[in-house]
Amino acid sequence: MKAFLMDVYHHGKVKFKLVQFNFLTLLIFEALYTLVGTEIIYPGSFFLFDQVMHQLGFAFISDANISQVLTNPLCLLTILVLLLILGFYGLFELTTLIVLFNESHFKRNVGLIPLCQKSFERALHIVKPRNFPLIIFVLIIIPFTKFSLASSFVSEVSIPDYLMAHIFASPMLTLAYYAVIIVLFLMVLFGIFSLHYFTLADNDFLAAIKKSRSLINGHFWHTTFWVAFWNGAILLTLLLLFSLFEVFAYFVLGQLLENTLALSVFIGGFGFFVSALFTTFHLIETAITFALVSMFYYDYSERAHLEVPSTALIQTKKPFIARKKSFISLSIVAILVIVAHSSTIIFNNFNETFNAHFIAGPQIIAQSSPSTPTTLITLQQAIDDGADGAELNVAQTKDGVLVVAAPTIKSTAGETITIGAATVDELTSLGVITLSDALLFSKDKLKLNLQLDPTEDDANLVAAVIAAIHQTNSRDQCLLASMDYPTLEQVAVVDPQLKRVYVTSVAMGKIQTLPVDALSIEASFISPGMVTAIHGEYKEIFAWTVNSEKSLTEMVHFGVDNIITNDVSQAKKVVAHLTEPRELIDQINDFLFKDIVLE
Repeated sequence: MKAFLMDVYHHGKVKFKLVQFNFLTLLIFEALYTLVGTEIIYPGSFFLFDQVMHQLGFAFISDANISQVLTNPLCLLTILVLLLILGFYGLFELTTLIVLFNESHFKRNVGLIPLCQKSFERALHIVKPRNFPLIIFVLIIIPFTKFSLASSFVSEVSIPDYLMAHIFASPMLTLAYYAVIIVLFLMVLFGIFSLHYFTLADNDFLAAIKKSRSLINGHFWHTTFWVAFWNGAILLTLLLLFSLFEVFAYFVLGQLLENTLALSVFIGGFGFFVSALFTTFHLIETAITFALVSMFYYDYSERAHLEVPSTALIQTKKPFIARKKSFISLSIVAILVIVAHSSTIIFNNFNETFNAHFIAGPQIIAQSSPSTPTTLITLQQAIDDGADGAELNVAQTKDGVLVVAAPTIKSTAGETITIGAATVDELTSLGVITLSDALLFSKDKLKLNLQLDPTEDDANLVAAVIAAIHQTNSRDQCLLASMDYPTLEQVAVVDPQLKRVYVTSVAMGKIQTLPVDALSIEASFISPGMVTAIHGEYKEIFAWTVNSEKSLTEMVHFGVDNIITNDVSQAKKVVAHLTEPRELIDQINDFLFKDIVLE
């Protein structure tokens, strides 16, 4: 135990020195890097991408034209350039941290501008074709494994909820998923020093990976344990601070609720303090992990008797002290920019948070499973769970009857059955219900989002569905949706009054210009800007498939009109919590500690 505590003390001391030695330079860099990334690089890159796609004839990208985009050489070149820009900017932060900690390790002060110049020069090597794998490593592999070595610019990459649901529905896919996660995690750990070799030794990425693997041999478990330990310790410290601040705020708010002026001053002052504190931590979070990795890099190199060049990477023409005045001026300007930016965020969050508690929130749509048929029991369960509507797949049987099912389903024995090749009697024995039964059962209980995916045998599917809607007098409760836009054009010809929803798993560009009544978009492609653009065209937006609490909260904050989910009960609870009127003290406390801190 004593030895363990000594290791904790030693690691903490070395890390602290690496971070502290050039701390002002580190903090200002991270602040400017974050601001430039979020306000210029990220939106600017996608704006230019959209403009180029538009010039190439793609006003927007969706499932309908994604294959054309991916087979167009100019489009592929544009995508490559976009990845290079994003990969370079993500790498730029990491090379800067490595150069900074290298100079700190050898007790050399560095200025911001020469540091950025040297880091920019090293990061620029990503444009060499042999370093292209580094783009995948920085933009996808590290963030996907949620490893703390990821750049703050691309801190997380995740698989959409609907794909995760599909993966976890199959034991084999689940096993394969975890196997891939383990492989990628091992790849990151064995390559943990590759960015140091890439930056400090000017090695190509693949050579850097080999050297990293060689260096970590014999230290794998030691490195894994301490990286996990320090990340856990940091998280625990943050949670403790979070809890203490929340208790303090709740106690003080209870004394100030009757004094409007004092309450306003406290919310503004304390909210800004909390935001500034946690914003500062997020700015240096990646740096803290890189300080630990840098410490191991120098320690393991010394143990292996590998020479680490001690020559200064940054050659300063003037003494650092002589430039101190201008550096301080730059720091003050940067801090003022951060303060102004944070104030704007707080002000916007305040307005959005307090307005959001008094709106109805999005409607919740129960999603049907593509592999199993929807039954009347399924619809009743959606009603009991409080769903506002249900998404139903519609197909046509061999004998021309409309049923509620995807074009192919699986029987209880696991056999794949094609709806168009079976009769309604055969399908009824498997629990499949007719569309007419579903329409009559759901009348005045559920809105129905009817998904049409015609096959070659369904030449009259659209007309037949619309006829069934008219026969059951269900026009007001039905939307017709499809991933096939020509199908929606047929709907407009047969009955222009029926609302049409275009469904897509990919959505980029000015997709809001598509002449439909609503857009149903996979949630990972939805942003506040997209929601605003779609609402600006007086159209609704559906988000699918939203199952996790995090994604549900995000979609409510974005302001989507409908959420399609496999878990109606959870979705209703999350939306109710975010939208129901509550005691003022609870609203303010949530604003201070969930909307500001956890954003």
